[in-house]
Amino acid sequence: MPDLPPLPPLGPDLVGEFTRTIYGCTPPGGELADVVLQSREDGVLDGTADRLRHRATVRCPLGDLELDTLLHLPTREDAPVVVILNFDGNDQTLTDWPYQKIVEAGYAVLTAQYRQIEPDDPNPPTPGVRGLFPAESWGAVAAWAWGLSRLLDIAGTVDGIDPAGAVVIGHSRLGKAALWAGVQDERFALTVSNDSGCCGAALFRHPGGEDIEAITRKFPHWFVPSFAQYAGKEDELPVDQHQLLASIAPRRVYVCSAEDDAWADPVGEYLAVEAARPAFGPGGIGYHVRPGGHALLEEDWMKALAF
Repeated sequence: MPDLPPLPPLGPDLVGEFTRTIYGCTPPGGELADVVLQSREDGVLDGTADRLRHRATVRCPLGDLELDTLLHLPTREDAPVVVILNFDGNDQTLTDWPYQKIVEAGYAVLTAQYRQIEPDDPNPPTPGVRGLFPAESWGAVAAWAWGLSRLLDIAGTVDGIDPAGAVVIGHSRLGKAALWAGVQDERFALTVSNDSGCCGAALFRHPGGEDIEAITRKFPHWFVPSFAQYAGKEDELPVDQHQLLASIAPRRVYVCSAEDDAWADPVGEYLAVEAARPAFGPGGIGYHVRPGGHALLEEDWMKALAF
C-alpha cells in the first residue's frame, strides 16, 4: 500500500466542519408518531425468524413522512438490530441479502427503500423529507442518514429487539449516509460502510476513483451547494474522510472495500482507516478488501457482523 498523503489533523469541531463543508445541517425534529403492524409471518427462514412489515409515520414540522419497513426478527429474545436502507424495494432484499445467515448470527434486520425518505433526483417531481422542514441547507445524503436514525426509532417499538448494540450498514451512496448517521447518532454501536468511496470512507487526497468534480456534477443534490467549489481543489478542503471515521470514535467502525471497485477507491478507503486508527481503542476500527466489484455481498455482511 502507498504511504499516506499529507492530511489535515484530527482535532476539535470535526462534525461542524463536515456539516458546513459537505453534508449540511440535519435539522432537529421529526418524531415517530405511529407504527402499525401490516403483516407478520412467523417462523420464516427455517423457523429462526419472524418477518414483520410495518407502516410508520414520522411527524415533521411541515407534514408527515410515511415509511414501509421490513423486519426480520430472530425468535431468540433481545436481538441487536441492523438498520439499513435498500435501493430496489423491501421485497428485492429477500433475494439479495443473506437473511438466514444474518439471523443465525443473532441479529434482527430492519430496512426501508431509500427513496421513501428522499428522492434521488436533483429536481424531484415531489419533495421528500427535506421538503417537510423549514428551509435548511442539507443534502440528500444527510436526509438518508436522518432516515436511518428514524429506522432505529421504529426498531425501538418492537418487542424482542435490544436497543443496545445497534448497527447501521450502508452500501455505495447509502454507505456515505450510514457513516454520517453513525457520526450523528450515538445509539449506533457499530457503523459499517461498504464501497462508499468519495464522500464516504475514501480519502479525497488520495488520487484515485471518483472525485469532487465528478460527484458534484452528477449528484449535486447529495451535498450542500457550496461543496462543488472544491472540485479540482481537494487539497484545499478543511477536512478529509479519515476525520469522518474518527468522529465516530470511541464507538466502532468497519469499512468494506472491493479490489475491482476502482471508482470507490479501495486504496483510499484503506488509507483513511489507517489514518483514523489513532482515534480508536484496540479493535475499534476494522477493514477488509475482497475480490470483485461494487456490490454488498454475503462476505461483506458476515465479516462486518463478526467484527
